Amino acid sequence: MKHVLVVGGPSSTLDKLDKLGVRYSMVQIPRMVDERQFGGAERYAVLDYRDLGELSAVARAWHAIDPFDAAVSFTEYGLEPASRIARDLGIAGDNLRAVLATRDKTRTRALLNEHGLSSVRHRVCATLEDARAFFRELGGDPIVLKPTDGGLSEGVFVVEAEDELDERWAWTSAAASGTVLAEEFLNGPEYSVETISLDGAHEIAMITEKLTTELPRFVELGHQVPARLDPAVRARVETLILDFLDLIGQTTGPVHTEVRVTAAGPKLIESQTRVGGDQVWELCEMVSGIDLMAEGIARQVGLPAPARTPVAPAAAIRFFGHENVRVLDVQDVASAEGARGVVRVVCSLEPGQELGPLESSNSRQGYVLCTGDDPEDAVANAEAARRLVRVKVEPLA
Repeated sequence: MKHVLVVGGPSSTLDKLDKLGVRYSMVQIPRMVDERQFGGAERYAVLDYRDLGELSAVARAWHAIDPFDAAVSFTEYGLEPASRIARDLGIAGDNLRAVLATRDKTRTRALLNEHGLSSVRHRVCATLEDARAFFRELGGDPIVLKPTDGGLSEGVFVVEAEDELDERWAWTSAAASGTVLAEEFLNGPEYSVETISLDGAHEIAMITEKLTTELPRFVELGHQVPARLDPAVRARVETLILDFLDLIGQTTGPVHTEVRVTAAGPKLIESQTRVGGDQVWELCEMVSGIDLMAEGIARQVGLPAPARTPVAPAAAIRFFGHENVRVLDVQDVASAEGARGVVRVVCSLEPGQELGPLESSNSRQGYVLCTGDDPEDAVANAEAARRLVRVKVEPLA
């Protein structure tokens, strides 16, 4: 049996390894440890895998005892460590060029602008005054502030007027570990594009429609697939994405890329060399049949790819997104689980909880995942099922 080193990530990764009949050893951060992971692992270590010295020592020791065929990660902060370990051990999984081009959003923007692909005005800001100067350079057009290496929509805010800048700079800075990226606001509907690359050959697996909070935040509240796009617009989106994957040197594995379709055409927001979160990978798999994680792993370890078997024409997810309330009562989750089209209901709401603002994807309280005959039907099913969960709340003081 093939043997894979897994660097962090959720247990869904392990389901894909089981599907392929692949053994695994795993390193994981403390807050993500669970019995499913260490119960099935050949070896298991709890450590901060961003510490490359410690990770490398553990990986080398394990590799000497029971050699790995590949190193993989499908979580944001594990992507670079997994690629470096693969390169260090001389095994499959080295995607470092693409990882570095996308992990730092400023590097992504610079690369795109350098090659005239989806150019966007932007500036790396060390201070509030840097951001103020950039805002004025754009003549008062809205800008977006975001951490350069963040995720989960945390710390991402739009600034539509200069008198909002001080407040929103403070919000973004609180979530940033260093500089802040300021860029022109791209106006238009937002989509994500899921792709699978095998030895440098790229395939569009799915385009997903997004539903986000009202401005100034961008926290995602729902998704539906397949995206309802005009064929000409779809073609332009796909061309942009395929050109981008070539530009960053993507080798093998999934990529999740966010775009907005503006009046000037599709513009790339950001990209990650992993599957999309929010169960987007599952929506893609249900409707296209493409198992993004399993296909990438199979290629890396030299196994046949799993059969592509779609199970529904469309799918949608809607999140529980209560904020600034105290939860008094939660009822009828079981009713939602039995509603039309429901695949799964996950609800963490409990009486007594005090919920603050939706600051990131981690602030949400679960989801309803549904299938449907078409995107409209899937959305209707998801929203109807979510409404069946009766949540009584009162505002926080």
